Amino acid sequence: MLHVAHNIASERFDHWNRITGITTAMLSAVVGTTLFASLSASGLTGVRVVAGASSLLTAALSAGQLVWNYPELASRHRAAAVRYATLRRQVELRLANRDQVTETDVDVTSSEWEEIEQSAPQLPIGVRRRARKEITSVPLRA
Repeated sequence: MLHVAHNIASERFDHWNRITGITTAMLSAVVGTTLFASLSASGLTGVRVVAGASSLLTAALSAGQLVWNYPELASRHRAAAVRYATLRRQVELRLANRDQVTETDVDVTSSEWEEIEQSAPQLPIGVRRRARKEITSVPLRA
C-alpha cells in the first residue's frame, strides 16, 4: 500500500507545484499590468487597491513555493514509492518460494522495510485514505 500512497503523494505535490507556479505567473502579469495602468490613471483608487492586493498575494505565493518546496517533496515521495515497490516484489518472490525462505530473509526484509520507512517523507492522512481506497477496490488475482 505504501508504494501506491507515495505515488499518489508524488502526483499531488507535482500538481500543487504546477498550480502555485501558474497562479504566481498569472498574478505577476496582473500586478505588472495593473501597476502600469495605475501609473497612467493615478486617480483610480480601486485600481491601486487591486494592484496592492495582487502584489501581496503574488509575494505570498512566491514565498510559499520556496517554503513548501513541492518539487522536492514530489521527488522524495517518488523515490520512496520505487523503494517500497521493489521491496514488495521481493516479498512476493519470497512468498512464491515459501519453503525456501530463511530467518535471514525475513530479517533482511524487515531491516529494508525499516530503513525505507525512516527515510521516506511522511504521508498526509488524505493520501493514506485514498491509497487504501484504491487498493481495496482492486480485485485480488487468483
